[in-house]
Amino acid sequence: MEFVDQAIAYMRDGFGIVNGDWRNLVIALIAAIFMGSWKQWVPFAVLAVIAHIAIEKLAPVLAGSGEAFSLPPIMEQDFWIRAGVLALGYMITIGVFFLIKSLIFRRSAAAH
Repeated sequence: MEFVDQAIAYMRDGFGIVNGDWRNLVIALIAAIFMGSWKQWVPFAVLAVIAHIAIEKLAPVLAGSGEAFSLPPIMEQDFWIRAGVLALGYMITIGVFFLIKSLIFRRSAAAH
């Protein structure tokens, strides 16, 4: 039961991160628009996480804040836990956006 509680907490945290910033929602929306079927759900969530981390690392550099560019700490466990939490959040958000997209286009195709 503890595993289920922890999984739900990770999903809640991931959704909170993605839903907490409009830029993350734009990443999820773009992924849902380009997604063609549910088979692509996990790969698009992974791509969204990669885009999220790239933007997170590049934004301060491009903004000219004086911060030097550095690669993500891929050898640390905390990085991978955060990436997993982000992936869960993007899976939920992309799934909701893709479901809405599927319903809208199914309805509009039936009307024609």
